[in-house]
Amino acid sequence: MQLEDYISSERLNIYTDILKLKHGEELGGYNWNKAVAAAMQPLMHCLEVTLRNAIDYSIRHEPLPGAVGHWRTDANWIFDLPRYIGDKIWVRQNKRYKTDARGQTLFRNGKPIYDRTAWEEDCIRKVSKRIRDAGKIPTAERVISGLDFGFWTNFLTKNYDEPRNRSLLWPPLLSTVFPGTPAGTPRHVLEKKFFRIRDLRNRLAHHEAIWKFQEIDPVTGVPDYSRPVYGLQASLQLLRRAWDDMLEALKWLSPSRHAAFLNEGHHIRFEALATLDGLLSFTERQQLANGLNIRRSREVRKLLRGLGQRKIVRLTSSARIVAIIGPDFIRI
Repeated sequence: MQLEDYISSERLNIYTDILKLKHGEELGGYNWNKAVAAAMQPLMHCLEVTLRNAIDYSIRHEPLPGAVGHWRTDANWIFDLPRYIGDKIWVRQNKRYKTDARGQTLFRNGKPIYDRTAWEEDCIRKVSKRIRDAGKIPTAERVISGLDFGFWTNFLTKNYDEPRNRSLLWPPLLSTVFPGTPAGTPRHVLEKKFFRIRDLRNRLAHHEAIWKFQEIDPVTGVPDYSRPVYGLQASLQLLRRAWDDMLEALKWLSPSRHAAFLNEGHHIRFEALATLDGLLSFTERQQLANGLNIRRSREVRKLLRGLGQRKIVRLTSSARIVAIIGPDFIRI
């Protein structure tokens, strides 16, 4: 099996045509992209879990008097709010339930038969079925855990904004779900930010070139996929901007979670890879700015021997731990 049998020439050619690498460096660039994408996953994972937990916690603990009589705000709210949204969309148009030839609503087991359901209801139904098929009971906690990032970001749309009666999520829960936002940040700003991040997440999930960006259409304000951004420096700048966007979103959701993420050093790998040296470590390794001749260093040879054996090594200086190094970032 040849390389082109599992990596198409079209997928590799973008590294020379758009990123402007030299011919022969395409595979190195491709492998660099995989490493960068993997380095972004911890932040994406943290952001997704924090968003869903913040929404869930806020609904259950922040009083929403306007929701009384419309949808429950207890632990089982996930089964109620989507149904209420469906009623809000379709009942007013008399299109929610199936009817007979005389226009009378059809019933089954004493309940009206749905003709149209909200997208959120369909998501709940699919996740619940998947849980039942696994032999488990679809509890609220399991359903919430099974819903994807797209579901949670959809909660930031205007469908959940009801300022007059305050019967929906926004604006009552804005300061509770997003305690780290600048004062006065409106919902639509949050929507745009998280939709950008959702698009980035989808690109990660589909193994696309994560560094590849498009020019923004000045009229619509959305990416113009016929106009890619060319060149390494521009691509790196936009990639780091997307990363900073995610970090800021996490801080808006939870300043303490953001601080913990940085304190644990989860950002270091991405920030090292999303640089010229990060790319060169996969392509032109001789061109790296920093080098160290290890021939006469007994301790460094010992370190490399441990890394070659796939060991994780603790580096100390005067009994103080300065780094813990594993073999995953070593380019042989």
